[in-house]
Amino acid sequence: MATPATATRARADVDVDDHDARYEPVNDALLGTGSYGYTKLMREKTTGRMYALKYIERGEKITEHVRREITNHRNLSHPNIVKFKEVLVTPTHLAVAMEAIGGGELFGYVQQQGNFTESQARYFFQHLISGVEYLHNMRISHRDLKLENTLVDLTTTPVLKICDFGFSKGGFDSQPKTQIGTPAYISPEVYSGAQPYDGAASDVWACGVLLYVMLVGRYPFSDPQDPNNSHKMMQRVLSAKFDLPQNMTDECKDLLTQIFNVDPKNRITVSGIYHHPWFLHDLSPSVPLGPTQPGPTADDAEGLQCLDAINAIIDVAREPPVKTSSPWGYDEIDGDGIDDGNYLDDDY
Repeated sequence: MATPATATRARADVDVDDHDARYEPVNDALLGTGSYGYTKLMREKTTGRMYALKYIERGEKITEHVRREITNHRNLSHPNIVKFKEVLVTPTHLAVAMEAIGGGELFGYVQQQGNFTESQARYFFQHLISGVEYLHNMRISHRDLKLENTLVDLTTTPVLKICDFGFSKGGFDSQPKTQIGTPAYISPEVYSGAQPYDGAASDVWACGVLLYVMLVGRYPFSDPQDPNNSHKMMQRVLSAKFDLPQNMTDECKDLLTQIFNVDPKNRITVSGIYHHPWFLHDLSPSVPLGPTQPGPTADDAEGLQCLDAINAIIDVAREPPVKTSSPWGYDEIDGDGIDDGNYLDDDY
């Protein structure tokens, strides 16, 4: 833990001009926008490598949720999780640099295709479960797993990567108590107001929703006659009322039934999922599971931005933005069409 003296020194070393000196925009397009701010594809000048930079307006939007998202993400190193690079601060924004994934959201693939075969869905589900197990091994529950928070890397063979740790909860904190997440993916214990609830079990439920949507092309608990009625959906979640298509294999039906167990104590675990017969079909040995999972990243690992520097940058970013002029648009703090609500609602 940093002492007040080292924290003060680290804060004094923060350079708001560092961002412009090191990164340049690839184009004018945005990778994503939302109430948090926006994400742009940027090029690191010294290496030519592409990174996704997430810009969050300085000041009141830089909350402890932001700090937690960054510190949780920093220590993660897994093939199925978007890799963190660093944080920087500009006169107007906090910038979070991370691995750029060119294939887009898994949500887009489902929209294009309608639904996957069991083999296709299983391939991505295996990647998802590997990443989720790693998070849980790191004592982190994601708490907002959804298609929009999973990206597909198409550099070589398609690889699913989990992103967006704004709702994540570290195991060193208390168990999750707040009812957060995306309605279609929320578990019954969260809807019912259980205090506290098991974040890992809630993640398993969300994984089941992802799998169902990939297979069926719609949310499992939406009312077929009134799919946009959130109250009816909540009632169906609380009673685990969902339909299983006749053409679905018995093994797949069994897995989904075990995932969608209303009682989190009796719900199948991540370990139970990757030992399930349906999951094991065509499982690549390159997918880390159980004893083959990587361990935690060393706190002083080469190239890893130190926590003192990260916290100093975040502390500076909590100060109100300074009005400046930039040709890139990342510092347009007024009239930019960006919703000024809670940034945690968005994806990437």
